[in-house]
Amino acid sequence: MKYTEEELNILLEEAPKDEKGRPIISDEDFMDNLKSLPNKVVSDAGRMCVNHGYVNFLKKGDPHSFEIQSRGGMRNGEVYRERKRIAETIDLFLRKKDKDGVTMQDRIVEAMGLKAMDGCVGAAEFIRDTVGEKPSENVSVDVMTDGDKALMEKLLKRMGYDESGTTTE
Repeated sequence: MKYTEEELNILLEEAPKDEKGRPIISDEDFMDNLKSLPNKVVSDAGRMCVNHGYVNFLKKGDPHSFEIQSRGGMRNGEVYRERKRIAETIDLFLRKKDKDGVTMQDRIVEAMGLKAMDGCVGAAEFIRDTVGEKPSENVSVDVMTDGDKALMEKLLKRMGYDESGTTTE
């Protein structure tokens, strides 16, 4: 039930408190009035109001927590199966042959090759990347200057290490 601001304040004052003094209200009241609740109000299902949203802080083994996690797992499975179906459909499309007996994959590669030959940089990059010639995106930067390296060597000698990192003592 959606409460007015005055009714909500009365509800929060009369509500039982948890060990940290936060009011605990029913999950239904919590969700119905979430936008109006002050921070740190807790629902009996284990949700806490934070900046007009909520954080779920259920304990492991809690039946309500298990139910929420189960629903999430089921939805994850649905998404996985949907993506798998899409990948299978694309695979079927690419293997499909036209009236000349040429696969769609071959037609796509031919079209990209022709576009690349006409000067389309994106098509040329697609072909390059597809055959495994994509340039590395990792950049290595040596931030130590020669002075830094000399200082490190002096410190290692002073501490009793030689250049290979073993002790000289």
